[in-house]
Amino acid sequence: MKKMFLFALGTALIVASCGQRKEADTAPVRPVKTAQVSGQSVIRKDFSGMVEAVEYVRLAFRVGGQVVNLPVVEGQRVKRGQLIAAIDPRDISLQYAADKAAYETATAQVERNKRLLQRQAISVQEYEISMANYQKAKSAYELSTNNMRDTRLTAPFDGSIEKRLVENYQRVTSGEGIVQLVNTQKLRIKFTVPDDYLYLLRAKDAKFKVVFDSYPDNVFSARLEEYLDISTAGTGIPVTVAVDDPTFDRTRYDVKPGFTCKIKLASDIAPFLEEKLMNVPLSAVWGDSENRKTYVWVVKDGQVVRREVTVYSPTGEANVLVSRGLEPGETVVIAGVYQLTEGERVKVLN
Repeated sequence: MKKMFLFALGTALIVASCGQRKEADTAPVRPVKTAQVSGQSVIRKDFSGMVEAVEYVRLAFRVGGQVVNLPVVEGQRVKRGQLIAAIDPRDISLQYAADKAAYETATAQVERNKRLLQRQAISVQEYEISMANYQKAKSAYELSTNNMRDTRLTAPFDGSIEKRLVENYQRVTSGEGIVQLVNTQKLRIKFTVPDDYLYLLRAKDAKFKVVFDSYPDNVFSARLEEYLDISTAGTGIPVTVAVDDPTFDRTRYDVKPGFTCKIKLASDIAPFLEEKLMNVPLSAVWGDSENRKTYVWVVKDGQVVRREVTVYSPTGEANVLVSRGLEPGETVVIAGVYQLTEGERVKVLN
């Protein structure tokens, strides 16, 4: 009887053991998406900027008078030398005629007195008085000539009329603005970088891309022109870039001062670092609320292994730079990281 019991117990254990082995062999394998760790130290950041004109001028007459011709309108493109406005020249022309006549009279008098002095018919003092009158008349005539020329206002360079400041037949004074003219062919983009990102501008190979809000599907290369090496009043660091992309055709892309845009900065900070940085998707990193540490799941031999990592900085494109815990070429899980457990078997989908 005892022998029969032992035989039955042994048979039961063998059956149970086989069942457990079968259950272990058929344990579910969780499908996961993964990404490969790469050694990279490029940080990308986006900033908002605004287009400004390099050449910008408010045109004005040097003389006062009534505007009698204002043929330009706001937004109009003009060529260098093109007429912008004209004032009534009649008052100035009367003065011009009087000054011209006085100059011609003084010139003739000097020539006459010069001959008389050679014959000693007049004194040296009389001749010098005539010369002084001549110089005075000459200066007045030259001023009137310039004033006559200044009754016509012309464009000093090719550009666009940004704003008309007066209306036709309005009386203006000397120096009063008539129009604002901008050179739309020479533009620059200004934006502000937070103080903490100054090191990105100092990088040797910092690269800039510009996307205008009016043309969101087009990306243009730009070059760094200047930036202040120190923040002003804690408001950030002013930066200026200029588009230098050969595909930026101004006849096709009508970009004007005041347009807004996005500046994409990519900066390799490797020269500033002592340690080597790894680049992984942000979704691969997860945290433990109890010990406030950060981890990733590393896939190894078909299983996931929890690995503690030290995050250095976000890159700006849904990725982060990790300074400790990973090596190039390792595979990390990038989706469903909070559903995994240590040693769980997984199947890579991608």
